[in-house]
Amino acid sequence: MPAVEVAHSKKRTRRRDSESTLRYPLPAFRQFQLCKLTEDIPVGADWLFEMKFDGYRAQVAVSGADIVVYTRNGHDWTRQFKVILPPLQSLTKGSALIDGEIVAVDSQGRTNFSMLKTGIAAGMPLKFYAFDLLELNGEDLSGRPLIERKERLADLLGDRDPNDSLQFSTHIADNSKKIFDAMCAGGHEGVIAKRADSRYLGDRTAAWLKIKCIKRQEFVIGGYRSSDPGGGMASLILGTYENGKLIYRGRVGTGFTEAMRNKILAQLEKRRLDRPAFASVPRDIARRARWVKPELVAEVTYSEVTPDGSLRHPSFEGMREDKRADQVVMEVAKSEAAPATATLDPGIGKGIAGAVGVTLSHPDKVMYPDTVVTKATLAAYYASVAEKMLPHIEDRPLSLVRDTNGDLQKTFFQKHKLPGMPKAIHDGQLEKMSGKESRILWIDDLAGLVAGVQMNVLEFHVWGSLRQQPDLPHRMIFDIDPDEGLGFEDVKQAALDIRGVLEAVGLQSWPLLSGGKGIHVVVPLVPQADWEAVKGFCQDFAELLARTDPSRFVANMSKARRKGRMFLDYLRNGQGATAICPWSTRARSGASCAVPVTWDELPTFKSASAFDVFAAAARAQQPDAWEGYFYVEQVLTERIRKAVR
Repeated sequence: MPAVEVAHSKKRTRRRDSESTLRYPLPAFRQFQLCKLTEDIPVGADWLFEMKFDGYRAQVAVSGADIVVYTRNGHDWTRQFKVILPPLQSLTKGSALIDGEIVAVDSQGRTNFSMLKTGIAAGMPLKFYAFDLLELNGEDLSGRPLIERKERLADLLGDRDPNDSLQFSTHIADNSKKIFDAMCAGGHEGVIAKRADSRYLGDRTAAWLKIKCIKRQEFVIGGYRSSDPGGGMASLILGTYENGKLIYRGRVGTGFTEAMRNKILAQLEKRRLDRPAFASVPRDIARRARWVKPELVAEVTYSEVTPDGSLRHPSFEGMREDKRADQVVMEVAKSEAAPATATLDPGIGKGIAGAVGVTLSHPDKVMYPDTVVTKATLAAYYASVAEKMLPHIEDRPLSLVRDTNGDLQKTFFQKHKLPGMPKAIHDGQLEKMSGKESRILWIDDLAGLVAGVQMNVLEFHVWGSLRQQPDLPHRMIFDIDPDEGLGFEDVKQAALDIRGVLEAVGLQSWPLLSGGKGIHVVVPLVPQADWEAVKGFCQDFAELLARTDPSRFVANMSKARRKGRMFLDYLRNGQGATAICPWSTRARSGASCAVPVTWDELPTFKSASAFDVFAAAARAQQPDAWEGYFYVEQVLTERIRKAVR
């Protein structure tokens, strides 16, 4: 759209709603001022630098308590963004047209677009960062210099509580390189540079620039998508190796010339495969994919890696012939890695509880002695890990460990409904293999986790089956329970040995730091064998280890017989037995959590309680340590069962 000259100080006609109240009409939507992408960072005091937010651009029209939220295309999304309205409705008795960005902020203080999409659907807390003021009390400010508009915006917004959904987007003049480097080091998307004297023209001009933080590395080509017309190459399907497996990292479809596409396609056609070499691929990607042998390597630039491990904004740079495909791993710079701790804002926890329909009584109650972990902190924690935790807990019969007095000394186990339970924790009935009816509890969303927090639940334990298929377990667990005299090094070595034996009989497994003193070795299953077969296999497996290495293992739970050895607890694999759910907190001092880890990193941990809620929340923002867990298809066959008898 061409630039439009705007007259200064043009005021709208006021209207009188009553004899004592004058009101300005609701400002109309305007075309947004847009940024030009550049790799060159401007310098000089005549440039203002702001954070580049990863959210939804929005204009907010205000007239007293009347609010309309406009999207970039001028659509009215007031209803979708109702969570940001309260502070705007009390902002002024006059009128204003404010430009800004609606964002969700993750546990590390970064704006997160994936989380924003979830937040809109769930009504979770969002923030509106205001960075420009186009109209105030009927006066058109778009022709005024940006620095003046921002000063008047700051005066209008006043001092805001950090937890308020309305915030002023601050800026810094000059120091461009230092600001950009700091943003990139903090894992942010980049910066916006704006000329301090620029007018608001409703067009894409060089007065506003965006500079992205770009990352670059090699990726293995494991397949491609063809163009709909003509069958050419539309995009490459990329991966990196992790623990010997090719892990899907997304697709790249930009950065190619037509000659490049044809040349690469000719190389790919010589390497066609019927099945993917990847450990797993999202179904919507696999439907239209053509697979190739993972032999070719491409260099790709990208802005960031999403929490599920895929590339954002990738662009093809060229082919690499100086590196073997099996040497390509995901490079994670120190600035990209999640820190050892993360901020779990109690204010966010309170907002999340309200958003999911759970009332937190006494939200500031400390749940772990000598910590800052409150009920509201735990609500924020479960919101930060929900994406990874829910697949392990939803629709599975539950047992809950609840605290009674806040000192971890009086906890109790709950398997059935009690009076006063929130509705988000469901109650029902199923029939066991024995023919007996059993009352059960289950949850199926974040509201259920937060409802547990309200009930002082400190541990979520789950069955190994779904409530819809109670006779067919989806996993089995080997819980390594060491004698008190043994150290964690012994437990880690035992877990690695168990993994080796399982691999020898044809079963993949994943390690879980229990948050207590042991490790769980978890084996996912296609639900075909019943509980008797699974429990029988686990008992035979434990007795095999006890026979072949009696100095280290015992298959009898007697404390007297366990002296100096480890009990491999197979009893968690019976119908009705439970085990701690991945990502659950534990009823132990320090607010430790049960956290999935990889086999490669297991030797680096000093204890099974290596993660408290803050470290676990940061961990949950990284790619999944149990990549492929829900995709593996392995069955407990009679051949495997016989192998351990």
